[in-house]
Amino acid sequence: MNILTKYNRCIYCNSKKLIKNKKQDHFKNFYVKAIMSDLKISNQTLKKIKVFKCNNCKLLQNNPWFSEEVSQKIYSNIYGQHNRGWANLLNFLKKGSLPNHGNLFKILNRIIKIRKYAEFNSPFMGILINFFSQEYKKDLFFYKNLLKNIINYLTLRQVAGKSKIYQKLSFERSKKIFNQLNTIKNKNLKKRKIDKYLFVDHSNLCWGQNDNYKSVNSKSFATEMFDLKILDLNRKNYKIKFDLFGIFHTLDHTFTPSKILNFALNVSKYVVVYCHVNPSLSKQHLFSVTQEFLKYLNKQKIYTLDLTHQIDKKFNSPELYFLCSKKKIYI
Repeated sequence: MNILTKYNRCIYCNSKKLIKNKKQDHFKNFYVKAIMSDLKISNQTLKKIKVFKCNNCKLLQNNPWFSEEVSQKIYSNIYGQHNRGWANLLNFLKKGSLPNHGNLFKILNRIIKIRKYAEFNSPFMGILINFFSQEYKKDLFFYKNLLKNIINYLTLRQVAGKSKIYQKLSFERSKKIFNQLNTIKNKNLKKRKIDKYLFVDHSNLCWGQNDNYKSVNSKSFATEMFDLKILDLNRKNYKIKFDLFGIFHTLDHTFTPSKILNFALNVSKYVVVYCHVNPSLSKQHLFSVTQEFLKYLNKQKIYTLDLTHQIDKKFNSPELYFLCSKKKIYI
């Protein structure tokens, strides 16, 4: 298996104008250490990965980088669980703490009347939890009960290798828990729900099949908690239109970022994007956007509004929030 492969064209704009950065950072975080250990990669091999900047769209990109086959192994086996996403969910359900996006949710609701909302690929990194908090009573007992019931309902349906008697008992018990789950949700609903969707592209660059907590996948959990519809972005031309589409730390977790952003812009009035902008591109990422990337989008008649310093958030690392639309009047 070839560990590294060439990425001689920009992953976003397909330009060949990739210029090597003068300064190369070989810092090893816990992701990189796990990748090196499991794939048996030497320091010498790791140092072959160099950071380039696209002179057209200003994206940062590693080249060479891991092949799609290796990337799939990284995001399904080596680090298949999206720790940060699950931490957002568990902190909310156990402590009532919302994901840290500063005042973003408040600002978006002030600007946009949101009736239909969609996110891309990762259900716990964005503002789906904020919508849930708005729609249901704020009650830690309810939240903890919800967590327990969703986990129990979904794990009780996992009966492979069990006896027929166990399977029957498990089904009956899970059916009872499913009814309890719906009862407590209806009892604690305080506001009419908006329509919520999650689009997925099954990318080998993103957490997916093994993004599990207690044997339950994040997307399965999200459908039960948020009453979420999950759609395959690649399957067909969707006629549905959204008021807002969220891409939260997932634009840099697909091999087709331009396709994803343009899809979101075509189906939604507004798109909100949250991403890394660290000039020291770490080795577990193929690419990262930059602040200058917004200027490129503006030239492509994708109009942007930088929200990073408007949302009153303290940042632990360089990150970027921006709102964009294909209609200048909206921005």
